[in-house]
Amino acid sequence: MSWFAAKTKQKGEFKALNFFISMGVNSYVPSYITKRVWSDRIKKVTVPAITGYVFFELNKIDFSLINLNPFTKNIVRDIGGKPAIIKNEEIITLKDYFNGKLITCDVNLVRGQRVKINTGPFISKKGTVTKISCNKVVINIDSINIHLILSKSSVVAENKLVVENQMNKKNRIVEGVVI
Repeated sequence: MSWFAAKTKQKGEFKALNFFISMGVNSYVPSYITKRVWSDRIKKVTVPAITGYVFFELNKIDFSLINLNPFTKNIVRDIGGKPAIIKNEEIITLKDYFNGKLITCDVNLVRGQRVKINTGPFISKKGTVTKISCNKVVINIDSINIHLILSKSSVVAENKLVVENQMNKKNRIVEGVVI
């Protein structure tokens, strides 16, 4: 069984999901609950996390089933024009994340360790770990005299341990630079 994705009509994600379920097809729309405010009330609503898409699982792609669904436009294709196959692990990760399971990465950092930033505007910059918390790490980048608060998944260890140098009081702390 392979997972595929289909583009849906506007605000048709849950309708397409219900259609696939009624046809006996295992399908999924990542969603979350949020509060929407109107002038006279506040209501909790379920909204799709990835708007415009529904994921479904089939042994082999069946275009007639997709065309039968009045809420889908077309199937998502890869660069070669073939239907894009989505890995089961990716769907499981989506389900776990939106069901509230904590997704952790196996990044073991220590204070004084040299790291390289691998995402965001400071990509490829190197720095030294100065502080570590649950999911965040403070990196000192000497070349631009700045401290960054990053998520642990945004850095890669360089396996060099540096003795903690004395912090310059002119250093600035920038929060939320890398998401």
